[in-house]
Amino acid sequence: MFGYVLPRKDKLTEEENARYRAAYCGLCRSLKRHYGFRARFLVNYDMTFLYFLLSEGEPRQPERCSCPARPFCKKDCLPDDDPMTFAADLSVLLSYWKLRDAARDGGFFRSLAAKACLALYRKPYRRACGKQPEADRVFGEQLTKLSALEDESYPSIDRAADAFASLLRACALFFPEGPTRRTAELLLYHVGRFLYLTDALEDLPRDNASGAYNPLRYRYSLENGSLGDEDKKEFLETVEASISLAASALELLPVTADSGILRNIIYYGLPTVLHSVAAGTFRKPKRGKHQ
Repeated sequence: MFGYVLPRKDKLTEEENARYRAAYCGLCRSLKRHYGFRARFLVNYDMTFLYFLLSEGEPRQPERCSCPARPFCKKDCLPDDDPMTFAADLSVLLSYWKLRDAARDGGFFRSLAAKACLALYRKPYRRACGKQPEADRVFGEQLTKLSALEDESYPSIDRAADAFASLLRACALFFPEGPTRRTAELLLYHVGRFLYLTDALEDLPRDNASGAYNPLRYRYSLENGSLGDEDKKEFLETVEASISLAASALELLPVTADSGILRNIIYYGLPTVLHSVAAGTFRKPKRGKHQ
């Protein structure tokens, strides 16, 4: 379910674009530092967004670092501070639980590949779990609920989306108890709801053909494996409502040096991704292709 929380690059300033690239590369470096080289493959754009949400105060200056994808090219990387390390920890936890879900519910080859990856990332997962036990508990609890809904072929898109949204809400555990954490939880909940439903919309034709669980299959009458015009309009409205609520929560958070990047992602990036998925034109960016 990763790869949808993206900025609109054409609406980023040159400085913001450079900071976004440096954060992505910084997260990749942080994963390697704390969890080994293999963990670099877990870097994703959604956790880059989380880093900017968690960062407060004056922006840290980037450092020059090596890139394994381009051995002879140095890149700017934001420092491995507390928000970056937390984003790396949660990248490992979320990826591991996502692999467990794929091992359980995927087809034969997908399940086999997921099981192989689980063995590969078991040690990094245990380390991340030791650092963030409460986040791991919530992730496991909510994905268990989601699995139960899948087993029942439960038709409610709200119940299924709530389980994943509640999972992502736990990413606000970085903040101490108080108004900022509660506001960040609200924002992350609706970003999580956007993530789950957008992924369900993109996967609908494939899931319909394979018979895999997708709440949209049970909620709507499909036309050639896709939503009809009226159903698609209704569905987009409910996802847009979550984007709107995430934007409202963002405006209640303290303004930081990187608020412009966060506003770009929420106000421009999420709607652009949603409507390109609905139109069938969305392509997830390849890892590292953020320049």
